[in-house]
Formats: sequence, C-alpha cells, structure tokens
Amino acid sequence: MKRLFRPDTVFFLVVWLLLLLAFRERGFYDPGSLWHIKVGEIILNEGMPQTDPFSYTFEGHGWVPQQWAAEVLMALTHNAAGLDALLLAFVTGVSFLFTLVFRRCVQGGMGPLLAALVVGLCLFVGSFHYYVRPHMFTIALLGWTMMCVVDFERGTASIARLATLIPLYVLWTNLHGGVLGGTMTLGLAVGGWGLLFLASARDSPIRNWRTAFVLIAIVFACLLTPFVNPHGMEMLRIWERIVGSKVLPEVIVEHMPTDPTTPLGMAVVGLGGFYLLMLAGTLPRRPHISWLIPLVWFVLSFKGIRQAPLFAIVAAVAIADMWRHTLWHRLLVKHGDGSLAWNPECDSQRLAAARGAWWWVLPVAVVLTAFALQLARVPVPVIGHGWVRFDSNFVPGDLNSAVEEYAARVPEGTRIFNDANLGGYLIYHAPGLKIFMDDRCELYGDEWLKNYYDAMQLPAEELGPIFEKWADEYGFDRAVIMARPPGKKRSSIEEYLLAHTERWREIARGKRGVMFERVR
Repeated sequence: MKRLFRPDTVFFLVVWLLLLLAFRERGFYDPGSLWHIKVGEIILNEGMPQTDPFSYTFEGHGWVPQQWAAEVLMALTHNAAGLDALLLAFVTGVSFLFTLVFRRCVQGGMGPLLAALVVGLCLFVGSFHYYVRPHMFTIALLGWTMMCVVDFERGTASIARLATLIPLYVLWTNLHGGVLGGTMTLGLAVGGWGLLFLASARDSPIRNWRTAFVLIAIVFACLLTPFVNPHGMEMLRIWERIVGSKVLPEVIVEHMPTDPTTPLGMAVVGLGGFYLLMLAGTLPRRPHISWLIPLVWFVLSFKGIRQAPLFAIVAAVAIADMWRHTLWHRLLVKHGDGSLAWNPECDSQRLAAARGAWWWVLPVAVVLTAFALQLARVPVPVIGHGWVRFDSNFVPGDLNSAVEEYAARVPEGTRIFNDANLGGYLIYHAPGLKIFMDDRCELYGDEWLKNYYDAMQLPAEELGPIFEKWADEYGFDRAVIMARPPGKKRSSIEEYLLAHTERWREIARGKRGVMFERVR
C-alpha cells in the first residue's frame, strides 16, 4: 500500500480531480476547442481538406489544417465518448506532466509539501491558457524537451535520449506549430554548452569535438522536422503568417503583450520573481545553461501573453533541478525539520523512495475507470458521462435548440452571420450551416481581420450600413451574436439590430447569445 499511496500518487490524483472540477466548463471556453473536432472528423471521413470547409466569406480559398494530427486525435476521442473523454484526456495529460515535475522536485531535495506548492504555482500561472486545444501538446512537449536538456547537462541522460527528440519533433510538427519553440530551447542549450566547451570550462557536458558535432547535427535535424508534413511549404507559410502578423497582437487577446498591471500579468511577474530568487540562490556558483533558459521564455512572455504557460513549464523544470544547489535549500536543511527540504546526497534511503516506480499504478486505474464509465455512458459526477457542460457566459448553449432547429429546416450550406467568437460554436452545433467567420486567423489574413474588428468598434449607426452591405452581398437571413454581459453596455451590432425592427427581429435570446431574423 505504501508503494501505491506515495506523495506523487496523491499529487496526481489531487491535481487530476481539481482540474476535472475547474475545467468542466472552462476547458471549452475557447471557440477553437469545438471546430478542431469537426476538422478531425472531415479528415477521417473525407480526407485532408484543401479549401475552407466552414465559411462562405472564404469559401473556395486555399486552407489546410496545420494541426491535423491533433485534430484527428481529438475527433477519435470525441467519437469514442464525447466531450467528457476530451476533458479526461486533457486533464490526465496536464496532471501527468506536472506530476513528473513534482517527482523531480522531490528527488532534488524538496519536501512533498514544498514541492506541491512550487509546482502548483507554476501550474496555476500557466492555467489561464489551458483549453482543450492542440496547443496543449506544445506545453507538454516543451516540458519534456526541457527535462531532456536538464538531464543531459547533469549527466543522467545520454546523447541518444536527445536524439529521440528528432522523431518526437516530427510528430510535434503535425500536432502544433509550437515545435519551433522546442527547437529554440534545444538550440539555446547546445549553443551555451558549446561556448563553455570552447572556453575549456569543466562544467560543460560537451567534452570533445565528436559530442559537439553530434549535438549540432541533432539540432539541425530538429530544425528540418517542420518540413515533414503533408502540406509541404504551406505549413511554414502558415506559421510565418501567424508569427509575423501585425494585427493579431492588436485584436486577439492571447497574442497581446503581457500587461504587468493586470492580475494575470502580476502572476507571471510573480513567478518570474520566484524563479530569479531561486537562480540567485545558486550564486556565486556559475549557473547551469539549462537554468538560464527560462529567462528567454520570461522575456518572450512579455511580448505575447500566450508564451507565459511555456515560461511556467520550463521554469518549473529548471527550479526542480537547481533547488539542491541553492542557498535556500542549504538553509532549510540546516535549520528545518526535514519536512520542506532534505539532502539527497546524504539520505540514500529517502532518495530511493523518491525514485520509486510504482506511483502510477493507482492513477492509471482511476483514469481507466473514468474512461470506461464514459464509454458506457454511465452518468457519474466528475468522472463519468455527462460531466462536461458549457458555461452560458462564454458559450451560448441556451441557444442550441433555436440554432439546431433552424439548421434542420434550411438547406445545407445556408449562410448565417455570426460574431467571430461564435464560429466554433456554430461549426460544432450546426455543421450544415455556412458561417461568416471564426478564429482561424491564418485563413482570413490581417486585412480582413482588421477591417472586421474595426467595423465592430464603430458606433451602431456607422456599423449599420456595413452590416447591411454584408447581408446583401452574402445573402444571410439569420444572425447569431454575443449579447451584452449583465451590467455592461450593448455591443454596437446588438444595438443596431435591436433598434431597426423594420429590418431585423429578435427570435431567440440566451444569457450571452441572441439570434436575429431578417425581415423580408
């Protein structure tokens, strides 16, 4: 029983249950969570799309699913047991990733309580961007890359383990474009080790030219992995359009720079301060190259808030490794009671226990039980079927009946106007309709996005002629838009539609969504 109920086992189960509770609704706030499923189904049933399958504004325009492998996995999981299975896979992956970091913290000399607090902080700071979407693969695989870099530098991993990153990055390329961040992380590490080697430093893991050339070859091979995809150069052009966009940082929240005065910004700065405090505790000893890598991600997180979860995971791995070398560890070992810190170099029995290999047995049993309940459609709270629900403050699930009734009685391909953030909702719940737009920014391009968002910011009477021109040009008779939050001012589009009853009439309203019909 002691082998089964270990600190890492308890940590996994606690995090797993908390995430199931916290992300029951939140995991699907992002509209991409829903349309990715439908893309995967198209790939499975019809093959790889080459043109936009969802909108009428860009119908026939070239578009390929850059995250196709993740979308296929999402579709297969959804087909097996619905949204509950997707949430289960998401929660299990996040819990496993951070349990690995927790184990490294404990093996590095932290007590379980301190390790849980430190890892929990890193998890919390990055969790604002945790959604059931392909980008979660990037967070996990960047964490694994960082673990490989740390282990190679401290001599507990061979160069062969770094070489396994090459096929892993081929997979990563087809899961999510964040593979570029993994290659950058590995390249920074190898570059730093190379400088130490050239300076004849004894603490460089590169001890000879042969090792140096092999590491350079691994990095070069990883750089080439983005070319191993079914879309060829188009994949790289898509990434270039997203990374090089001047409009996305202005109109999409996750692409915006971090504002340190907001609660989220303060959390990122707080984690950065804690990481720097740990790093300072290793002085005057020269820091390992791997310990400095989070500095780069910390800076990048200010350029775009979506980088903050990546900073959080690499910082967590670095802190776990540097802990035993810090002043703070030495002080706690000397003056503490062993509950917060212990010395792995002296306590071989405790180190052996920390490295025990049976911690995963109970988590696997619990996860498989939950999956079996979902497959059998057994409605058990938290772990069974029917647990996932949509938060009507973000996803207008209370409009489902009106939307689905309309989609059922009109011809397939009927056009409907929608807010950009409702594109994924309509693609999922009414796949027979053609939408105005969604959040596939690489398809619509900077000019279209800027024109759309500029128009939405206009006063109602200035927006009206633009909206009526769209209605005449594209021929839609229904509009589904976000309704105002309680206590907030109505959007310009809602104001216009409500004010012009001779042209549009409201036919269904939910907490945060409203449907209008054109008067003929």
